[in-house]
Amino acid sequence: MRVAVIYGSRLGATRGIAERVAARLGVAGLDVRIESAERLRDLPAADAFVIGSGIYGQHWMKDAAALVKRSTAVLRAHPVWLFSSGPLGRWATSGDAIEPREIAGFRRAIQPLDHRVFAGALDRTALKSSDLSLTERVVSRRFLPEGDFRDWTAIDAWADGIARGLSIG
Repeated sequence: MRVAVIYGSRLGATRGIAERVAARLGVAGLDVRIESAERLRDLPAADAFVIGSGIYGQHWMKDAAALVKRSTAVLRAHPVWLFSSGPLGRWATSGDAIEPREIAGFRRAIQPLDHRVFAGALDRTALKSSDLSLTERVVSRRFLPEGDFRDWTAIDAWADGIARGLSIG
């Protein structure tokens, strides 16, 4: 079974989650292809899709959201799992993750089998001023804690559940 893992990532944390999910699916014997949403005009040929995006201002990244919207007919006809990455610090561990605004529409349009919000990571030494808008730079410096808050155990369990679901189906 061919699985496309597609991600929208500005600073690398979401790409890291996508790479981990792809690796777990590969270990389970699935044929996995991983792609950046910003490099895709159309979806690659696949039997199932895992699509994720970083969250900025309660929204998915534009390239990832646009790809899902352009590909509604294809996605609706295949098993799809969605994930979002972004909460940091106390928001990452509170269990009260805020779902990005696009997800309700995606649920109606493509009927994904699941959507998860995973905590993100922020490494200020990796930031370049071109990576963020002025507002994002101010917010990240003043309000966002630095660190890697990704829960790899939860991410692995989610990926393993996808692999099991594809093996059964």
